Amino acid sequence: MAKSVACIVARTVSTRLPLKILRDLSPNLSMIEFLIERLKTVSLIESIYICTSSESVDDILEDIAIRNNIKIYRGSADQVTERLLAVGEIENADNIIRVTGDNPFTSIEYLNKQISFLNENNLDYVRLVNVPIGSTAEVIKYDALKKCHEQMDPNVSEYLMLFMFEPRDFKCGIIEVTKEDTSKYSITVDTKLDLERTKLVLKQLSQHDFREIRLKDIIDLYENDSVSLPGKSFAALEVVKMPYDKMISFEEFSKDMNRRKKESAKINLNE
Repeated sequence: MAKSVACIVARTVSTRLPLKILRDLSPNLSMIEFLIERLKTVSLIESIYICTSSESVDDILEDIAIRNNIKIYRGSADQVTERLLAVGEIENADNIIRVTGDNPFTSIEYLNKQISFLNENNLDYVRLVNVPIGSTAEVIKYDALKKCHEQMDPNVSEYLMLFMFEPRDFKCGIIEVTKEDTSKYSITVDTKLDLERTKLVLKQLSQHDFREIRLKDIIDLYENDSVSLPGKSFAALEVVKMPYDKMISFEEFSKDMNRRKKESAKINLNE
């Protein structure tokens, strides 16, 4: 069976919300630990790593890893792909699951399906589409990631999605999990307002074990007009920042993303 390793890409530096991954979402449970506990429920994940930098500001993540009985890799501050590839080599992994540390509501319920879809169809890359910002992890075949790293400038690897989710270069797969396009919503945490909204979501869903909160639970809550959730909708930008500070129109970006979706293998879980 192919070996899949989850890499939580995280650093403590953040300009808009300092130390955001260390902020508590509930008493004694920080954002990154919230995410770790949810990832532990995914059966096809064999190991979980925090992938961070070797800089002293990230030393505290050593304690987080030890306390939560997971592993940590510390490497380049700027080259995300270097960290992911190093973990893959250490673990002799077939697949790397890229998870962003400020996405506590990453849709863990679909991760086994993403991994299986990639393995069974010999794909290089699988993601969810038409879902809120901050919903999807990225499942990437290690060999494809290595090829991508060799072809791209690793100093812009924070934009890895733009390079891997390219059906003209890699065998990509997408999974549709919602009947309607819900990409107008955001469940990521970048600002103080995002943090406040996330805590309100957890308060509204307090009847659930946080490890079992699903994307559908959150979308149902977002679409409940009687519940006020600040900043839940993503205002479409006029322009989108690309590698090397290039700016393109949001319309152009959306058109290109739709082209990539059409050229990818697809599963529709609503059929």
